[in-house]
Amino acid sequence: MKFLGNIFRKAAPKLSISETFASNLSAIEKTLGYSFSEPHLLERALTHSSFASQNNISYSYERLEFLGDAVLQLVVSDVLFKTHPHLNEGTLTKYRTILVNGSYLAECANRLDLGRWILLSDSSRRSGQRDNDSIMADVTESLIAAIYIDGGYEPAARWVKAHVIAGKPDYAEELQSFNYKGQLAEKCQRLKLGNPKFEVTKTTGPDHDPIYMIEVSIDGTVVGFGEGRNKKEASQHASEDSLKNWEIHFPS
Repeated sequence: MKFLGNIFRKAAPKLSISETFASNLSAIEKTLGYSFSEPHLLERALTHSSFASQNNISYSYERLEFLGDAVLQLVVSDVLFKTHPHLNEGTLTKYRTILVNGSYLAECANRLDLGRWILLSDSSRRSGQRDNDSIMADVTESLIAAIYIDGGYEPAARWVKAHVIAGKPDYAEELQSFNYKGQLAEKCQRLKLGNPKFEVTKTTGPDHDPIYMIEVSIDGTVVGFGEGRNKKEASQHASEDSLKNWEIHFPS
C-alpha cells in the first residue's frame, strides 16, 4: 500500500502554510506523534469548512475525511483479521464497527485534545463547535488521511494502532452492549439523511411469546431487517443489518 501514498505525494502540490498555523506546527506534531514532510496536509486536515468559507479558502478537511475513513477501515480490518484468526466475518465486522464509529473517534480526538487546533470560523468557535463530536470524528479521519498521503500506509497504520485501536482494548467485551440503533442514527445525522424509521412488518408466535419483525428505512429506502422477542431487540438487529449493508444502499 505504500506505493499509493507515494503516488498521492507526487501529485500533491508543494503548498506553504499560513504563518499562524506555522507557529503551532511543532506543538501539533508533538501531540500527534508524527512529523509531516508536507505540513500543508496537516493544515488542510484541521481546516473546517466554516473557516474556509470565512477566509475565502478553497479547501477544507472534507476530501481528506473521505480518504481517511477508507484507510481507517483497512487498518482496523487488517489488525482484527490477524489478531482474531478464528473469528467469523460477522463478528469481525461487529468488532470493527465498535472501533470506527463516530462517537469513539471523537473520544480518540478528545484524548489528544485536537479540538484546540481545529481551524473554525468565528461563529462556529463561539457556538462551541470545538466540542462537537461529529467534527472531532471527522478530523480524526482527515488526520489519518493526511498521514497516509504524507508518509504512506505504514505510518498511518502505526498512528491508528496507537491512537485508535490501543485506546479500546476491551472492544470484544463491549460488543455485548453495543448500541447499533444509536450508531445508525448518528451516521444518518452526520450525512444529513434524516432519522431512520422503524416499522413492525410482522409478528409471529403465540401472544405470550411473540417474535417481532422490523424493517428500517432511511430517506425512503428500506435498508435493513431484524427480528427479536421484543421491539427493542428487533430494532437493534435491524440497525445492525442496516449498518452492514450501508454501502449497498448509500455507496461512497
